[in-house]
Amino acid sequence: MFWDQAEQVTEQALAVGSLLPIATQPSVIEEAGIQFLLHTKLKTFNKKTAVSNKKVTNPFLPFEQDMYVGEAGDSHVCLLNKFPVLLHHLLICTRRYEAQTLPLTLENFEAWLLGVTTPDVLGFYNGGEAAGASQMHRHMQLVKTEIPMVKIISSGNLAFKHQLYYFTDLKAEDLFSAYQEAMYQLGLIIDGQCLPYNILLTKQWMLILPRTKAQLNELLVNGLNYTGRFLVKNNEQAQWLRQYGFLRVLAECGQV
Repeated sequence: MFWDQAEQVTEQALAVGSLLPIATQPSVIEEAGIQFLLHTKLKTFNKKTAVSNKKVTNPFLPFEQDMYVGEAGDSHVCLLNKFPVLLHHLLICTRRYEAQTLPLTLENFEAWLLGVTTPDVLGFYNGGEAAGASQMHRHMQLVKTEIPMVKIISSGNLAFKHQLYYFTDLKAEDLFSAYQEAMYQLGLIIDGQCLPYNILLTKQWMLILPRTKAQLNELLVNGLNYTGRFLVKNNEQAQWLRQYGFLRVLAECGQV
């Protein structure tokens, strides 16, 4: 669901100039046997993007019609990310305002799963500003991508706290139950509010990890980084990241 329609909406939004992809130079950097994917913003970064990326109180209420992909159940809508690095970057947003820092609900997982239809789909969630969330209106994200860190994630040999769950038949009820258990085990809910955390979701597994900071050396870190994919603003930041270490950044922004 969503992906065929997303391709059509993407073509239309690109044609009228309302979808503004971030222009980058991709490269592959090996560290500890992992082929990290690095995207460096180009100096020719579209000026329209900088102008259009001005602060909006809530871009999802109301949402931009050119970004509309489809309904995601009764209480959610599927939109395109207006400023994607990867095309067909989808957002599953609540129709009414729900805070990004409140615990996810079964209904949220039901809507999110509508887009997790093939093995190459990755869902990710940035739970709070310190976890990389740029908008506080509840939204779960979906992209189609490889996961460079899949082997180390599957092994559980990660240098930060986490909970990993495997599934043979992905169901919203099972995901929600695992989510509740992980949030309790990791101590991530206090007085009904969530501490910062990320979720990675595929058809095979779900990873939940606490976060302590949103950035290092002005490098913004969100859930997608924990798959092994990074976006840097220039060559200088790319060089710093290579020297500092991809895994070191992830550990320091997580909870050891």
